[in-house]
Amino acid sequence: MRIGKGLLLTAMAALAIGYWIDGGNIPNGFTIDAALNRIGLENPFSDTLKNTNLDEKIEILTSKDGKAVLMAPFTSPETIDYVRVENEIMRLLNELRAEKGLNTLTKNETLKQAADYRAVETGTSFSHTRPDGSEFYTVFQNEAFWYEYQTVGENLAMATYFKDEEGMAAYLFNGWMESEGHYANMVRPEYKEVGIGVHYDGEFLYAVQLFGTQRS
Repeated sequence: MRIGKGLLLTAMAALAIGYWIDGGNIPNGFTIDAALNRIGLENPFSDTLKNTNLDEKIEILTSKDGKAVLMAPFTSPETIDYVRVENEIMRLLNELRAEKGLNTLTKNETLKQAADYRAVETGTSFSHTRPDGSEFYTVFQNEAFWYEYQTVGENLAMATYFKDEEGMAAYLFNGWMESEGHYANMVRPEYKEVGIGVHYDGEFLYAVQLFGTQRS
């Protein structure tokens, strides 16, 4: 089956990874001596995704029972309103926390700038390991993103773009909701702040949640 130019049937079962650390006993919040809790969800189609011609992709959504569902073709947009995506993720996140009787998270500009930076980095290396081989929390050693934390965590997601901004935000958020590790990050009562970053490279939409509580 051939697909017209400009139309994509995307391969996507939102890749997502969640990771958190408790910096309670970490001097300056940067030296990791305590055990780390790694949470990961690998996309079973990721190898195929990387090597597939864009004009021949089909969308593969993984349902809760593990079955693949094919979706309709779409036209990939040239630009995306990042603010709309970020605001919708923020709304859904605080709505979830309110439902659980938790404090709502406030936006932190430093976390947001770091999340923006990490969203771009995940386009190169979709991992909590940064392109230079260091772990995600080393982003806070950058003077521009200095954040002395008590607790910090990161959720990552990527998806081929096929909905509008609010639709994509909900799609990525639901992927986090359905993963035990990502969900745990979103409802950790210790967090007080969050920064949400989004990056679109013309093919994939990358989203990052950076959660934190500053060292008092």
